[in-house]
Amino acid sequence: MSIQDSIKEQLLQEVFSNIDNIYYFMETRFDMDKHCDEDIIKKLNELKDVVYKVSTLSDLS
Repeated sequence: MSIQDSIKEQLLQEVFSNIDNIYYFMETRFDMDKHCDEDIIKKLNELKDVVYKVSTLSDLS
């Protein structure tokens, strides 16, 4: 594994953790029905997918 790959992996872990924190923030502060909860999870997972794709297709600056 190259140094760049290692750095990317660490960055992804941090970003994914922050995305998870967004969910926990919403879950603890809003009384959401099942539909809202599922929508938030879906959109945050889509965001994770996009972030992952960008990280695999791009070099670090």
